[in-house]
Amino acid sequence: MQSSAHKRMRVLSLETGIVYEPVLSRRLGLSLGINLLPTSYKLCSFDCVYCHYGRTHVKTMQPAARDLPWTQEVLRAVEVALRKTPDVDYLTFSGNGEPTLHPAFPEIAAAVARLRDRVAPDVKLALFSNATTLQREDVRAALAHFEMPMLKLDAGDSETLAAINGPAPELTWTSLLEGLKAVPGAIIQSVLVEGPVSNARGAALAAWAAALAEIRPAHVYIYSTEYPVPEAGVAQVLPYQLQQIAQRVSAQTGVPVHARWIWCDA
Repeated sequence: MQSSAHKRMRVLSLETGIVYEPVLSRRLGLSLGINLLPTSYKLCSFDCVYCHYGRTHVKTMQPAARDLPWTQEVLRAVEVALRKTPDVDYLTFSGNGEPTLHPAFPEIAAAVARLRDRVAPDVKLALFSNATTLQREDVRAALAHFEMPMLKLDAGDSETLAAINGPAPELTWTSLLEGLKAVPGAIIQSVLVEGPVSNARGAALAAWAAALAEIRPAHVYIYSTEYPVPEAGVAQVLPYQLQQIAQRVSAQTGVPVHARWIWCDA
């Protein structure tokens, strides 16, 4: 369980620009972040209880274009950063919310891939997405530009989705599931939490496992919260518990499930 001191820690500050400083990750190595979202507020289609950027104050599937960077702004910022730091391993689309909400996301992804090919061809592209826009064919097609497209799935039913992820009103569990099923060989990332709301045990965990069996992803990576969280009572699922869940769900579904945490060597 989390200590009271951990609960009192402040959530992380929003990114202040389009490209943010390299982060060292065991999974991605040295990664430059790309933020396609506003710098003054978090913009997302989810309001997850564990998000280390805090609560979502603008929760929508249709963001205001005036608050988003233009394609050419993104390309200029990425090129400057790549020429300054050419030895990074990944460019990672993440930032202050859900990157695929940007109306020009498919165009930007393709343009960044071309820029990468020209300036730093050894650098790979990663995406961290909550999968809520996968009903759009152009977003699904844009995943082909990424060597590591990570798609979120924390819930296997509408009740758990509402409790853990707090989706925008127009989103449904069915649309999320159908979007993920439409991505062959998907790579799924799931955050499991404990507390008054839990997706790590009982019916919620069983429903999540059943959804994985239906989606048939290539790989699933499960984590728990490692950072300050905005919702009191949210507690960490311990590493040994993550390992037990990964082994059990892999055996039940035939889907490769891998347990990960900050100090994990793999």
